[in-house]
Amino acid sequence: METKEKFVSDLREILYNSHIPNISTVIDLVSVALKDFELRYKDTSLVLYDDSDKQIFHKFFVAKAVEGLSKNSLSYYNTIISNFLVKVGKHIKEISTDDVRIYLACKKFEKVSDNTLNNIRRVLSSFFSWCIEENYVVRNPMLRIKGVRQVKKIRKSLTEDEMEKLRYSARTKRDKAIIEFLFSTGCRVSEMTNVNRGDLDMANGQVDVLGKGRKFRTVYLSSRCKLAVQEYLSTRTDNLEALFISTWEGMKGGIGGTPVRMSKSAVEIMLRNLGERVGISNVHPHKFRRTAATTALKRGMPIEQVQRMLGHESIQTTTIYAQSTNDEVKLNHEKFIV
Repeated sequence: METKEKFVSDLREILYNSHIPNISTVIDLVSVALKDFELRYKDTSLVLYDDSDKQIFHKFFVAKAVEGLSKNSLSYYNTIISNFLVKVGKHIKEISTDDVRIYLACKKFEKVSDNTLNNIRRVLSSFFSWCIEENYVVRNPMLRIKGVRQVKKIRKSLTEDEMEKLRYSARTKRDKAIIEFLFSTGCRVSEMTNVNRGDLDMANGQVDVLGKGRKFRTVYLSSRCKLAVQEYLSTRTDNLEALFISTWEGMKGGIGGTPVRMSKSAVEIMLRNLGERVGISNVHPHKFRRTAATTALKRGMPIEQVQRMLGHESIQTTTIYAQSTNDEVKLNHEKFIV
């Protein structure tokens, strides 16, 4: 197939997938516009980086690691930036705003979500901002790339009835302690699983957790949480320092099947299974974090203090939890609109 014919064929498929009406008319117009042009395939078979590109790429990740970016985040950044550079097929210093726009447009045609597009834009923006700061590039191709508008969904937290169901149905003292710890502290599951027994300050009802950016913050244990944790620890006969350990056969390791620190995935599986058992859909650790935040806000805790409790860098992130649900609006409508 001739290059121009293939271009028109590919364009037709893109327009069709975009649900644009009158595709035939658009194709005809494009064909007329291209009649005096010669098209060539872009060669993307070149090696991704020369030595200078390799150094820029490597130094960026060293800098991010020093800043405290987690291994998972570093891996995510690596995937996004590598895919972008391979697809664009240019050296870092030659990349333009149009290159970025075309790449994001292609991702849009691939049906990636708006959230994913914004994540790609955020990572690329971080990369090129760093390149500017380090004087590797003279113009930031991301400056005129705007974020994608997303449909804001109201993410539901657990109701008081659902919380009681989960508490009542927890099969072990460990599981009940996990529920109370997540709800009382508003911790991320990764923060909770890294806590050791020695980190607990039961006298003051608090514990320091290591959050994002390798920053410690103090979170607090309610009376109900302290009691649940103490009851759980009273059942422990091991010498493991971890606050929560796995008791599943598939999660045991070491000589003689010695229990190990409970993993993030083990907590997620336990909570999902518990939710299914009591008829509550989509029960996961972050839902307890959301429930802690919305409960605190409903009961009058200032949003700045909720921000500190959750360990958010920006208060804008915390405001997500302040959005009222339809049930709250209905209740207040009946109260105030007469």
